[in-house]
Amino acid sequence: MKIANLRLKIWLISAAMLFAIALGAAGLVYLENSQASASGVVTPVFVSPGTTLGEVVNRLAKYRVISAPLLFRIYLDFHGQTVIDAGVYYFRTGDGYSRALGTIADGPASDRLTVLPGMTIQEIAATISDLPGEAPHATIFLDRAANVHGFHSPYLTSKTASLEGLLYPDTYFVDPLGTPAELIQEMLDRSGQQLEEAGLAPGGVYHGLTAYQVLIVASIVEKEAKTVTDEAKVARVVLNRLEAKMPLQMDSTVRYATSNFSSPITRGQLDVPSAYNTYAHAGLPPTPIGAVDAQAVGAVLHPALGSWLYFVQLKGKTHESFFDTYAQQQQAIAAYGVG
Repeated sequence: MKIANLRLKIWLISAAMLFAIALGAAGLVYLENSQASASGVVTPVFVSPGTTLGEVVNRLAKYRVISAPLLFRIYLDFHGQTVIDAGVYYFRTGDGYSRALGTIADGPASDRLTVLPGMTIQEIAATISDLPGEAPHATIFLDRAANVHGFHSPYLTSKTASLEGLLYPDTYFVDPLGTPAELIQEMLDRSGQQLEEAGLAPGGVYHGLTAYQVLIVASIVEKEAKTVTDEAKVARVVLNRLEAKMPLQMDSTVRYATSNFSSPITRGQLDVPSAYNTYAHAGLPPTPIGAVDAQAVGAVLHPALGSWLYFVQLKGKTHESFFDTYAQQQQAIAAYGVG
């Protein structure tokens, strides 16, 4: 009996010592991993919808943001962090538990690319370059976008020379782990979905225009209309001028041709021989001149009724004013001035 008791005591003491050693080791690991490194490499992590917290923890261990992922998961549970929102997170290698938890708790970084109606591909690239860490991707974005037929869209044809007008204006999450080509395809997919919902069939003909020509007109409408309510009227003017075989004479096309998007247009710019200059050339420019949304496309598909051939924003007016003749337009300008 005494030997059995002695053996039990020895076993208990050994177990206690092993537990203490394990506890001490765990404590050392915990302390080591809960302290942030003095320096570390920025590591972007993209969390797609449906990704579990456990999967993210394993990814953080793989990228050496933390070590001992099991302990970190216990640490997260202890602090009540059981889910993670989709988006982009910026960690650093050797972040440690506390800082990594703070990054997760703060939610995804605001790496959102907002493409506004009327933006050109060049302007989209400039917006990308303003995002944290995305400047190199902006140059690659332009290079990839130039390879028109490396992408697919029902609105692309064998004769399409540019993706201009086909990158849908919307807000996109930029995945730092993705590629510019993937972003471009996402924008093309969004465009295809939205344009189809707006009633623009890729093979359709509308007012004598192909679907691609509708996009060109819509891009002019985006630039020329001062308000959304003016878009259907501006579309009617463009269609009326095309039907009358008149030059469109739209300042927006000259601005696109000369990259002058803010300064007054000069006489010399009105005379540039570019195919986009609708003062110098009759008909439509060869491609859209900026991003178009479903609203502008709808304005072209369903233009206002009217015989107008001219429009101008008069001083003191918030909307465009529309006229049948040049003489009527000049009379109004003389009375009110140009806004």
